[in-house]
Amino acid sequence: MPQITSVVAGVSTGQSWLLLQLPNGAWRNRITDIPRWGTRHLMIDRQADGRTTSYWKELDYDARQRPWYRGATAAGEQRAVHWTAPYVFFTTGEPGISVSTHFRLSDSRSFVLGFDLKLRDLSQPTMHSRIGKHGLVAVITDDEQVLALPAPPAGISEADWLGQVLKAADDLRLPQLSEALVAWRQAGKPADGITDFESAGASWLLSARQHLLGQQRLWILTLAPEADFSPSWLKVLLVLGGAACVVLACALLITHALAQRLARPLETLAHDSERIGQLDFRPVEHRASRIFEIRQLQLSQETMRRTLQKNQEELAEHADSLRKQVAALQATRADLRESEQRLRSFYDLGLVGVAITSPEKQWIQTNDYICRLLEYSEDELHRMSWAEITHPDDLAADVEQFNALLGGAIDGYEMEKRFISKSGRLIPTRLVVRCARKPDGTVDFVTAMIDDLTERQNAEQRIHYLANFDALTGLPNRAQLDERMQYSLSVAQRNEQTLALMFLDLDHFKDINDTLGHSIGDALLVDLARRLRLVLRDTDSVSRLGGDEFILSLPGADQHGAAQIARKLLDVIAEPYHIERYDLNVTASIGIALYPHDGPDLETLSRNADAAMYRAKREGRHAYRFFTAEMQACSARHLQLISALRHAVALDQLTLHYQPQVSVRGERMVGAEALLRWTHPQLGAVSPAEFIPAAEDSGVIVSIGEWVIRQAVRHARHWLAQGLDPLIVAVNLSAVQFRHPDLPDLVTRILDEEGLPPEYLELELTEGVAMHDPQGAIAVMNNLHERGVRMSIDDFGTGYSSLGYLKKFKVYKVKIDQSFVRDICTDSEDKAIVSAIIHMAQSLGLQTIAEGVESAGQLDFLREEGCHEVQGYYYSKPLPADEFERFARARGIEPC
Repeated sequence: MPQITSVVAGVSTGQSWLLLQLPNGAWRNRITDIPRWGTRHLMIDRQADGRTTSYWKELDYDARQRPWYRGATAAGEQRAVHWTAPYVFFTTGEPGISVSTHFRLSDSRSFVLGFDLKLRDLSQPTMHSRIGKHGLVAVITDDEQVLALPAPPAGISEADWLGQVLKAADDLRLPQLSEALVAWRQAGKPADGITDFESAGASWLLSARQHLLGQQRLWILTLAPEADFSPSWLKVLLVLGGAACVVLACALLITHALAQRLARPLETLAHDSERIGQLDFRPVEHRASRIFEIRQLQLSQETMRRTLQKNQEELAEHADSLRKQVAALQATRADLRESEQRLRSFYDLGLVGVAITSPEKQWIQTNDYICRLLEYSEDELHRMSWAEITHPDDLAADVEQFNALLGGAIDGYEMEKRFISKSGRLIPTRLVVRCARKPDGTVDFVTAMIDDLTERQNAEQRIHYLANFDALTGLPNRAQLDERMQYSLSVAQRNEQTLALMFLDLDHFKDINDTLGHSIGDALLVDLARRLRLVLRDTDSVSRLGGDEFILSLPGADQHGAAQIARKLLDVIAEPYHIERYDLNVTASIGIALYPHDGPDLETLSRNADAAMYRAKREGRHAYRFFTAEMQACSARHLQLISALRHAVALDQLTLHYQPQVSVRGERMVGAEALLRWTHPQLGAVSPAEFIPAAEDSGVIVSIGEWVIRQAVRHARHWLAQGLDPLIVAVNLSAVQFRHPDLPDLVTRILDEEGLPPEYLELELTEGVAMHDPQGAIAVMNNLHERGVRMSIDDFGTGYSSLGYLKKFKVYKVKIDQSFVRDICTDSEDKAIVSAIIHMAQSLGLQTIAEGVESAGQLDFLREEGCHEVQGYYYSKPLPADEFERFARARGIEPC
């Protein structure tokens, strides 16, 4: 039975409604009022537990342009039922048809009510119809598009097969159906009678029955090989084919009636029809209805139930009879064939070799596995002895075990031995040998199971290789390097020599992977590894740590020698790379630690070389740096901050300060930016510029970020409760937070739990974070925008090429970085930049806010240029939450 996927209704003045049950059991209403709301649609979701949520969604949808509405109004006659041609639903994206009817309201507006029906459900009865052994049932349109699919070919799942709905019948690649259509076309597409045709050398029969659906003509095709049925059953099967037509026609007629009334009896009828579609034919007693159409629909459903029940019983009876006849004819032959094949299948289908030999080690019987393994035919093996194809080095141990078995000392044995194939290939195997003895105790025959160990040994060798070498470049990996380094350090210590350890990391290598693909990046790394080997001495070692990071060990190198090699490495790395059709240039940063000056062991040297490498990156890249004690202090400070930050939330060391955001016109407070502060009992007040990077490096920024959002939302809700007008609270997002996949759900959950409407929360994202992955940023912004949360771009204009993407970002405000605001009264370039940002934002319909405003002159310039909002010390420094509230009241700058 086709399933109603949604109920739709629309009015000629642009209002429309939709009711849809979601897969999780929830119900969704979509309310549209184009004259009032344009492309914004109100969505109301009611969960199964009764919870209701509502939100706005941007959709390019007008019910008056949909096929179900246009067809019903074009019919002219009121209450006339209109069936659409198959099309793709706007609601679910699935192919289907709609049935709709047109009414005239008392105010002369046109009102159309419709139901959407999924075509894939129409395929359920045809896919599971059984017409003989190989018969098929399908429903096609007049132009031979498939509405209801036949049974899928072997090896194709139902889910994949259902994707073929609405394709041309010939595109299904079912030879029988294609050949049937050719014969049917040549016969003039008869609507009655039987059309015979041939497929794969067999005679087939085709019955085509037409069914009118509104103005459309559908064809229900039943085809089966003539050999599936004896002549006496042929007419019965054709009748059953017609019954299949009745089943499909009745299903469509019931759907037809559903469009006439939308009331409680229809729900009962729909439920009963679904039950009948699942072959549950138990009678149901309907409550009498005063509506004539309902009574007629109930009567039609009961008639359909009885007809389907009778047809199903007849079909089951005939199918069972046919199965019994076929089974009786084939039973004896099948049993005999199974008996003959069982033993041979045991041998040939095994995943190991199975053989029987004589006590003299002559092959008696072997399965296909052994023949394939040893490259001999079974006849060739029968003329050979066991010893002829055993490796000479393994023969003595095998003979010893075999003789012990023959003598009764053991019942069997297991061993690894090598056979020699016909082509001379050595084949490592695992051998399991047992024997069968005669009543007198002598050996009757010997059985052997032979398992090929080639793949296992190759895998072991591969595992050993991968455990010690990088699969891409062939360089030793970190485990192999550790072993070599321990040896080099012991030699250096014993001989009182120096040793240099280098950490090498490519600069901006990720850009190559992101823009050209990982295959190009991998090819570059392979070429890079080749170049590194050319520069290093035979005593030196280079290993790949992963990604674009390498570590080099230079035994005997002092500071001067290490510097020379580092310069050579930088030069050879910087030479152009010619990969496929690309000419690429990369540079590297190198950090160097020296033994014993910078550390006594590999762990210390590695840590210090890594710190030196990061110093080289921070100081411009394409350089090398030696480790210094100052780097060690910075590294220790960084680790100390990371350790302390892990407990900062639990120990209540974090606070939020708020800086007012003021409208330039009228100097009214319109919002506040939440700024994170950390005061540690030993470290004191730590600058955000220092602890935020540490939080991002350690990943603790995710939990801290959640705390910040929750505290800001909680404060905003508190200010509402205290009688202040609503304020928009702005919260900065770090790069790690923004890229976390759970961010939209986290924000929504906090807003729901704290009870703050989403329009009073603004999330600020720096321009650099947004441009790191523009397409990903667009997806996240769209998600948050659909949830009603405001987004803004922070530090705009600081050097990233985001102008082309700005119009694609779902933001409503850009923040002008304070580096441009600071000197706008004296610097002409800063004036030009700020003016350009403001006018560009205005052209895109975006608001602007300038940060770092500290003087009346700055405020006057920004006001003249059309900037909307400002923040800075001109009004107030960032204040704790309670002081911020008192400030707002005392200053008289009432929030709007």
